[in-house]
Amino acid sequence: MKHHGHSTLQARPCRTSPARGVTRSSLLGVTLVVGLLNCGAGILMGQAARAGDEATLPRAHPIAFKTCLPVAPGAHEEYRLPPTKRLADGVSFATDWMGNQNGGWFGVQAMDRCRMRPDNGFLTWHGMEAVRVEVQPNDDPLALHANSERAEVLIMQDGKGNQLKETNKSGTQYYATSYYFPESWQGQQLPWSAFAPLDCSAGDQNRCNSWSFVWQFLGWGGMSAAQTSAGGPQLYRFNNMPFANGSRVALGKWTDFVFSVEWNSGYYRVWRRDEGGEKFALVLMGMTPVPAGKDFYIKQGLYRGGNVGGRTDVLWIGPTARGTNFAAVEQQAFGTANGSTSAAH
Repeated sequence: MKHHGHSTLQARPCRTSPARGVTRSSLLGVTLVVGLLNCGAGILMGQAARAGDEATLPRAHPIAFKTCLPVAPGAHEEYRLPPTKRLADGVSFATDWMGNQNGGWFGVQAMDRCRMRPDNGFLTWHGMEAVRVEVQPNDDPLALHANSERAEVLIMQDGKGNQLKETNKSGTQYYATSYYFPESWQGQQLPWSAFAPLDCSAGDQNRCNSWSFVWQFLGWGGMSAAQTSAGGPQLYRFNNMPFANGSRVALGKWTDFVFSVEWNSGYYRVWRRDEGGEKFALVLMGMTPVPAGKDFYIKQGLYRGGNVGGRTDVLWIGPTARGTNFAAVEQQAFGTANGSTSAAH
């Protein structure tokens, strides 16, 4: 995957209309910030609420339509970005979108900052910061011209900025993150037969590109959120495998995930907790062999095939963490300590 030629993202200043008297220190109280349509933000109220304060936290309405401005075609990539320096015990990587415009990731592949930025008006159901992701038709920040579109961050890094890539010597690692897909979400991962009478096997096969990955272990596997048949429901797939609970995406609600991978064998587990739940449910166990002598890095955001019929996709991602145990990443990403059930069901 191309990630050299370190072009700088075209950052655009956000145009805001803050309430009278609002200062940085006023975030300790209740604030109201209106505007930022071009930057994807909603309304900020009670930002000082902490994880677990859901009952006192006003919920802004997510802006799920196109808000970012057009950007000229070409390479829009940025790398060697600053890490999240302060990490809790047992945590080797954590995002900090409010204190770091790249969240702490090593790189960003997006047409501009608007495509992937903190949404100060829409928090997770735990009251934690979220990043809004927007992908428009022809958003090709790698200039691949292969009918693929994206807005992604990539490569976790530790507090000193060392890249974290997985190999068959990485041991067992845990990863935690959360997603919000609006009720209007129309992700697609369709077979070629869905495009009949177009013959996808003839001519430029990229014409039928159809996928919606929101998490990648690049070169090993990943998670998609999409319909897999024309007009079908929105479903999760991890390494192309369905979940034990039916895999349906809970549209209009947050869903928390914890993944574990034993990198020496490729054995993995996926736990899921929908908004309002307490303990995580183990929904998938499987194994994907890990080739010796190769390394894999994580990408997060939206990577989609370009056969989208002019559609703009928007989703939200909560804090993301990597660590040595379930409890550490759960606490870091969600501020909870509820653990999981012991078996898939």
